[in-house]
Formats: sequence, C-alpha cells, structure tokens
Amino acid sequence: MTPDEIRNELLKTTYRYGKAHLKVPVGDDISRGEFGALQMIYYYKKKHPDEEGIGAARLAEEVHCSPPAVSRLLRTLEEKGCIVRKTDSHNRRKTRIVLTEKGEALRWKGWELSSDYFNRVTAQMGEEKMQQFLSLWKELVEIMESTEN
Repeated sequence: MTPDEIRNELLKTTYRYGKAHLKVPVGDDISRGEFGALQMIYYYKKKHPDEEGIGAARLAEEVHCSPPAVSRLLRTLEEKGCIVRKTDSHNRRKTRIVLTEKGEALRWKGWELSSDYFNRVTAQMGEEKMQQFLSLWKELVEIMESTEN
C-alpha cells in the first residue's frame, strides 16, 4: 500500500470504528454520554472514598468536555434522578456530584450491557488477536501523541 492508501484506510477504519462504537448498548434510559458521566462519577468515588463526590470542573476534565457541556449533562442527569449535587462540607463554595440509587442502577445496567457486548466481540476476534491489536493501537496512539504537527 502507498502512504496515501494507508492514511485513507486508517481514516476510513477510524470513522467506521466511531460509528460502530455508537452502537454499543448502555440501556434505553440513558445516552452514552450520560453513561460515561455516571461511570466517571462512580470511579472517582471509588478512587477517592474520603471525598464527598466529584466536582463539575474535575468531571469536565475527566470526560473531556467543556464545562458548559458538562453543566447541561449534569442538569439532565439531575432531572432523571441519577445524581444529586451536594455542598462540600469542607468548602461551602464547592459543589460535589454523587450518584443516586437510580443513577447507580442505570450505570450498572449500562456496564453489564456494554461488558457483554465487548466480551462477545473479543470472543469473535480471539483473545490473542485482540491483545495484539490493542498493543499496536496503543503504540499508534503514543506515536501520534508524541509527533509534532
């Protein structure tokens, strides 16, 4: 393959991956973006059990979204009863975000659905080929991240 053909195949395959990834099931009650936020809130609390929840600015960093986009996302999750915002007991100027029981239930359902999907994909691909693919993909991303424009 020529360099142009390689680049075109990479771009086409990356695009196809993005479209296929949008079909990963997370349940009917939440969007993939909402699921990602619930996951991040959950894992933040798991990593930082002494903290009262995650702050909105930190969540924006973790999910790679702008603060206004995260604000809209949090408003939707709050309306759905998935999260609550609590005033930080150590600093009243800060607000912390925590999952509700409903939010945890929807997060868990999404986790089970997406895990099942990826387990089936891995089984079809084969574990050895999947490990080779992931190793090469990580290497490609590291090269892309370190290459100057």
